[in-house]
Amino acid sequence: MQNQFQPPEESSNLLNRFDQDPGPWRPFVYSTEIDVSIADGGLGRGQITTNQQPFIFTRLSHQIIGNTGDPETSGLYQDGQYTISFKDEIANYQKEPTMADILCGSVRSGYIAWLAMPLSLAGTRTITFDIVNRVARVLSPEADYFKVMITMHGMADWGQLLNQMSR
Repeated sequence: MQNQFQPPEESSNLLNRFDQDPGPWRPFVYSTEIDVSIADGGLGRGQITTNQQPFIFTRLSHQIIGNTGDPETSGLYQDGQYTISFKDEIANYQKEPTMADILCGSVRSGYIAWLAMPLSLAGTRTITFDIVNRVARVLSPEADYFKVMITMHGMADWGQLLNQMSR
């Protein structure tokens, strides 16, 4: 296939076709921190509201926030021992809550789980996440909850940008 890029006569030799606008779709992430009760069966709930632009949701990730590198002193460990469920205003995307590592992958091992099929969200949508702790936790210093960050990975449509070479 022949390269159809023709740089303008006045363009710099330092620029090439990769400096042009690569298109409207860019990687984008949305994150939220959710407080989850330390009790076995304790609930945490949070929401992410997407921007007013199309978003293709491809992956969900999770991680406990805090001193997880020294669990003997903090009581925190990236154990994945909590379930996650998510839904929006229109649809439930699971029949039952799913263990975090099965649904999203594991921070400990580096395993990444992708959604079975990307979800196309047109415009503003609010995704609600429920996290249920599945083990009793004892934290130091004492606390009634621990924090879990949830991140939605995907691509957003930013529209056409100005071509840097045509300036």
